[in-house]
Amino acid sequence: MSEKEVLTRLSGFVEPKKFGLGKNYIKEYEGSIYNNSFEISRVIQYRNSFLPQINGKIQNENNGTQIQVTMSLNAFVFFFLIVWCSFALIFFIGVSIKTIREKEISVELFLPLGMLLFVYTLTMAGFKSESKQAKEYLRRSFDAEIIKE
Repeated sequence: MSEKEVLTRLSGFVEPKKFGLGKNYIKEYEGSIYNNSFEISRVIQYRNSFLPQINGKIQNENNGTQIQVTMSLNAFVFFFLIVWCSFALIFFIGVSIKTIREKEISVELFLPLGMLLFVYTLTMAGFKSESKQAKEYLRRSFDAEIIKE
């Protein structure tokens, strides 16, 4: 498949990002397509803050075209998670110091660890479920073989 054919297929299922109320999507993905790269995300009818942002780079190779895809969290969500986890860690350090001084283990010690485990599980579940769907859709759309995960 040529680079031009890849861009044509992308255009078939990606429409420009829409802003505001009353967004009415027809295609499965929204985003931008450039000369040899793209930035897209799946159109969903529900809320998922952990929806992967898909960045792709199209490269001609000896035996065809290679599409290098990277999936990541939205920058604002990633920043929020760093701040949230930092507060949980500071809370854990504070409770640990209190526990060491009092030489008595309390339930408070496990609360920040539970918070971190909860946010990790929530993030991974939301991101992985969506990324698997996107990966399979892209694989089928390009009749592609996944080389490296």
